[in-house]
Amino acid sequence: MDCLVFPPGPGAPRAPEALTAIVGDIGRQTIRLGLTDAAGELRRDTIRAYAGATQSTISGALSTFARECGLTKLPSRCALALSGTPRGDTIAVTNSRWFVSRSGLRSMLQADPVLINDFAAIAWSLTSPKGSARIERTEQGLICPATKAGTYCIVGIGSGLGVAVLQRDDFGHYSVLATEAGHCSFAPTSANWQPILEIMRRSAICQTAEQILSANGLHRTYLACVEQLQVERRAANSVEVVQLAETQRDPAAMKALDLIAQALWQFAGNMVLSHGAWDGVILTGSLTHALAKILRQQSVREQFCLPGPYARQLTQVPCSFASFDHAELEGAAQALLLRDRAEARSTVAVAA
Repeated sequence: MDCLVFPPGPGAPRAPEALTAIVGDIGRQTIRLGLTDAAGELRRDTIRAYAGATQSTISGALSTFARECGLTKLPSRCALALSGTPRGDTIAVTNSRWFVSRSGLRSMLQADPVLINDFAAIAWSLTSPKGSARIERTEQGLICPATKAGTYCIVGIGSGLGVAVLQRDDFGHYSVLATEAGHCSFAPTSANWQPILEIMRRSAICQTAEQILSANGLHRTYLACVEQLQVERRAANSVEVVQLAETQRDPAAMKALDLIAQALWQFAGNMVLSHGAWDGVILTGSLTHALAKILRQQSVREQFCLPGPYARQLTQVPCSFASFDHAELEGAAQALLLRDRAEARSTVAVAA
């Protein structure tokens, strides 16, 4: 296929001919791009990041990246993970200035790009034994989506709330279900949440899961706790709430973190029931890690086992924490490999 040609930038290292794909993560404020090796795995030494202040378009970032990497031509194979739902031709990146044009990329690359949700990309990254995922061992053992068949749910909270489902069958075939479960209606049911919810409901904000289980949700919960406990407001954002809670001198901050941890476990239990993810729940995200100590407390962890006919089965679901280095880029590379394999099987079937 024809590819766009770029002159190498001044002093740029010459990229090996074996690099066959470009992968990217289009976030809310930053674009990260990298290249894959001949086996389709992410080359970490090629990763570069571009802020919105320096790159106003996705195509501009791709062109700059190609020059900086010393590419004489832009690979036609490309996969991008982005914040939002990758449907239609023009995709708006959530809470960002960027738009992704599917037809524009097709024209630029002379091939169809793979566009996936960023949290689905995190799930895809778990399919690679060479990935950067660090998964904590549970009482039931290590959750291993890359090598063990099953249905797994990945839940992450940071600036937003992400949910994806990963399935591996007995033949080693993977599928990922990208969801927008964070935008579903959700309300914690524990008794100590009820007065806080009453305070929060006075605002015009719709009560979705993400509006509780996110950085902004933590701050809103803190403000409600301040009002309920009638104490001084001392935190202006979620980071300050976490810092205050760690000092154990701010009762509103401590209560807010405890409430968010309870709600996260309840939400995760609902996700297991909704998607049949009986083989494991993996919690990730910056806010999740800030809550890790509280989330491990048995009195909080019990919120996962929702009352009902499946309460006993929920006690047997392994739940773990995971951290990643370049999950979105690794996941984009894995999704691209899956498309390649599917196209190869289709070509063989047609030939037969």
